[in-house]
Amino acid sequence: MSVLTLDLLRHGDAENAACYRGRTDSALTPLGWRQMQAYAHRNPGWQQLMCSPLRRCAEPGTYIAEQLQLPVVTDDRLLELDFGDWEGRSYEDVWQQDRDAVMAFWQDPNASPPPGGESLAAFCARLQALEDHLMHLPALAQGSAHVLLLTHGGVIRGLLGRQLELAGNKWSQLRIDTGSLSRLKIGYDRQQQWCELSFMNWQPGLDSFG
Repeated sequence: MSVLTLDLLRHGDAENAACYRGRTDSALTPLGWRQMQAYAHRNPGWQQLMCSPLRRCAEPGTYIAEQLQLPVVTDDRLLELDFGDWEGRSYEDVWQQDRDAVMAFWQDPNASPPPGGESLAAFCARLQALEDHLMHLPALAQGSAHVLLLTHGGVIRGLLGRQLELAGNKWSQLRIDTGSLSRLKIGYDRQQQWCELSFMNWQPGLDSFG
């Protein structure tokens, strides 16, 4: 049995917080940087760091990796959902202008993606490709691997939701705050696979992790 431990870190507080900013390349706020710096002082066993290429993830990812002397790579599969025509627009504006589409998206994101945006099927295929890549990390041949993924709220909800077998319209019920850490363990052998949600939405200063 091999065990893959994924620590899922959502980027810190960033600009345009009240907007659909899936692919919008917002910068971290000073608060967001403080949230990220809290993870650069102790390594609970991470062997590498992977991050979204958007700067709210890539910039703190580079910083954390340098402080902890970890290898770091950016990966497009860690990008947030593409919100298409809603990108960069405030939630309130989109609600006022496109209320029916917003309701349809939240009720059934699989059937009603954002206009011009990424479908849930495409998003899930991207996450599956990421999971397949992680399942073939060389360290797993020795029995275990521990990876830090610095990414977006939607990606974390998707990874957790898929492993917990939640329908896509239930993913939004998973609270993932900015600067929070969640841990997912995936164990597998040739016959079966299991998962364990060790903790979710942990914030530095609340308690210890490791």
